[in-house]
Amino acid sequence: MNRQQYLLTKLAEEASEIAQIALKTQQFGIDEKLPGQDLTNRDRIEMEFNDLLGVIKLLNQEFGCKIRIDEDMIAAKAAKINKYFQYSIDCGQIKDWK
Repeated sequence: MNRQQYLLTKLAEEASEIAQIALKTQQFGIDEKLPGQDLTNRDRIEMEFNDLLGVIKLLNQEFGCKIRIDEDMIAAKAAKINKYFQYSIDCGQIKDWK
C-alpha cells in the first residue's frame, strides 16, 4: 500500500463513520448523548465531517485531487433532495415531518 492508497482508505473509513452516526442519529435523535458521554449526536456528526475534510485536505495537498466546496453543486443537490423528499411524501412514505 502506498500513501495515496492509505489516504483513500481513510477517506472511505471517514465516509463510513459519517454514515454510521447519521443512522444512529436517525434512531436516537440529534441531541441524544450516550450515557456517560459529553457529546451529542450533532457534535459527533460535526466531528466526523471535519475528519473527512481533513483527509480531503491531505489528498488535495499531496496528490492534487482538487476536491473543493462547490456552492452550485451543493445547491443542485439540495434541490434534488427536496424534489425527491416531496415525491416520498406524495407516495405516502413520509407522513408527519413538521
